[in-house]
Amino acid sequence: MIRLFIETTYLSLKKVLIILLLLFSSSYLYSQGVYRSGHILNNQKVDQKRLHFGFTLGLNAMDYAIKNSAKDNIRAEQVTFSPGFSVGIVSDLKLHENFSLRFQPGLEFGERTIFYSDDSDLATPPVETTLESVVINLPFLLKYRAKRLDNFRPYLVGGFSYKMDVQAPSYLDPEDNVMVSLKPNYFCLELGAGIDFYLPYFKFATELKFSLGLHDILNHKLDPENPDANFYTHSINRMSSKVVTLSFHFE
Repeated sequence: MIRLFIETTYLSLKKVLIILLLLFSSSYLYSQGVYRSGHILNNQKVDQKRLHFGFTLGLNAMDYAIKNSAKDNIRAEQVTFSPGFSVGIVSDLKLHENFSLRFQPGLEFGERTIFYSDDSDLATPPVETTLESVVINLPFLLKYRAKRLDNFRPYLVGGFSYKMDVQAPSYLDPEDNVMVSLKPNYFCLELGAGIDFYLPYFKFATELKFSLGLHDILNHKLDPENPDANFYTHSINRMSSKVVTLSFHFE
């Protein structure tokens, strides 16, 4: 099981890194293409500050990485995605001309729908359960900024975050269509890329970031009060969080 988890994590990270490298390369080439000497450089002092602040707004898509246990022929999967949104504060501490340490506390709002299907009875329609999430997100990130070109500057970010889902169900409730219970606290690996746009009065950035959960968030403890619903928990061997966020930073 550990070996499978490592292989799955490696493949996920490989895909994420390829996407981020493509984004970083395209943003760098774009900056090269729009650069023309003689342009007025906006907001030249913002990157010289030792510490500066801002706020962020974003759109997210939440997902579960589900590994089924193949018990009772029940298969769990997430096949639909619902858009959510994120808000937060940006704190940026300059470490070097090209590096800074960022702390971006915020809130993430979204939902995930899990579909349960019976492989032995394809005629039976799947059962679905929707789990709403209100996540307190505390990421610590290292930001690498490429050389500024005109009023553009591509960058990469990476680090770890502690998340607490205050909306995570702590017990089964079949009457309310809650088929699994979750652990509210977990850590994630954060990887992203973006472009800083230097405007006359502030710096605006667009950023695409991937958040990969490092822990199994499924509560495997059986619920004696709802024994008929325990097979939904039995059908999943491991479940972790995945979130893709498109953020807009104002600094």
